[in-house]
Amino acid sequence: MKWEPIECKAGDMVRIRLGSMYHYGIFVSENEVIQFGLPPTAENRAKEGEVAILATDIDTFACGCIVETACPDRSEMKKRLPREETVRRARARLGETGYNIIHNNCEHFVHECVFGEARCTQEEDVRKRWLNRPICDIYLARIPDDVNGEDIYPEKRKKEIDAIADPKLRNNARFLWKLLDLAAQRSFGVDLEHAELKRKFGGKWVSGKFRFSLSSSENGVAGVAVSNADVELSLDSMLRDSVNRTLIDPRVLVSVRGKHKISVKYFWADKESSTLMGVHQFE
Repeated sequence: MKWEPIECKAGDMVRIRLGSMYHYGIFVSENEVIQFGLPPTAENRAKEGEVAILATDIDTFACGCIVETACPDRSEMKKRLPREETVRRARARLGETGYNIIHNNCEHFVHECVFGEARCTQEEDVRKRWLNRPICDIYLARIPDDVNGEDIYPEKRKKEIDAIADPKLRNNARFLWKLLDLAAQRSFGVDLEHAELKRKFGGKWVSGKFRFSLSSSENGVAGVAVSNADVELSLDSMLRDSVNRTLIDPRVLVSVRGKHKISVKYFWADKESSTLMGVHQFE
């Protein structure tokens, strides 16, 4: 959908820009623009009363800003309700309250009047940026002496770990995989059964849902890094050919590739819980 400063017709969706936000309304005439609350200016915020759907003239709606009119594309025109129906719907909701800046705002209102479905592109943009934000969470935990390996998934990975001859290394590998399961659930909302795990040529395990790296230290600490970018984690040693970032004790060096700016969250895990110990911002 494009927006142009063109002449408005009854039933048009209109908007004005106030800083980084937009305020929306349904144009009926120069004397009637129906909107969910007044434009969020400092003057209007100072006025008392619950936010409600109301009608004002075009000048009050614009409050000195340029009024833009929605120009739906071909696919949107097929969904658009007749102009008379849009005006009827908008007028029928005059006086309605229940405003919510996230879930029920002025853009939700106009989309419902024009297309029959409440929608907020501003909310969708924020949600998209949130889902695409750089993620790198590091989970650390003390390795127990005797780790049960019966519930490790997938079965192919369980057999690999069970085949490790050295008891200590086998125990460490079991615990790292269990710690990975905890990290996947806490950071990405999936367990290993649904993480689309597969073993690449050469023996490396990868997930279709996130990137991860496993490491353990000589002093019995296990570390798991999960990210939406390529990540490498090393405890007690330096990583080659990358920029290393040092976190708080126990010493952790982590390299995150593919993101220019990232916030690394550091957790200490205990059984099935985890405690956020700190957040480190890296450029």
